[in-house]
Amino acid sequence: MSDSVDGGIQDSIVGAAQRVAGGVQYAAENAQHAVCKTQDGVGEIREVIRAQPIAAALVVFALGYVFGRLASLIH
Repeated sequence: MSDSVDGGIQDSIVGAAQRVAGGVQYAAENAQHAVCKTQDGVGEIREVIRAQPIAAALVVFALGYVFGRLASLIH
């Protein structure tokens, strides 16, 4: 009787460990996918900046101005 109870607990622990390992693997795959997408996005932004440097500078200036104004409202 005790052996069947111990076996059931062991099966339960093994099952839980396998689910945790599967979850960790899924999270690692998602993280790798996010890194690839981020690298692609950075490459696209870099191409746009090289193609239109004046427009990119104006956008950065405008964003800095807006964030500066928002920061002044907070303080």
